[in-house]
Amino acid sequence: MATDAPVVGLAVTAQSAVAGCATGASHETDIAAAGRFALEAAKEFGRGAARFHDAEEFARLVELYGPMTRLQASAPDEDAAA
Repeated sequence: MATDAPVVGLAVTAQSAVAGCATGASHETDIAAAGRFALEAAKEFGRGAARFHDAEEFARLVELYGPMTRLQASAPDEDAAA
């Protein structure tokens, strides 16, 4: 599903490189802290107190590569392809 609404995303990572789910990044307290951060960042963005990009540079990227809305297409229906 595509949206025109701003989206805040963040990666939950580990301090050192380890394989697969052994990162330890899935601790409930870490996920809760990441969720609180995302919520607070979204509130600040909504109030206009936070920016996540340089408007001039973004305009230049759109000029060079076109709008990113083409990446918002829905995934093809797997049942229709069969």
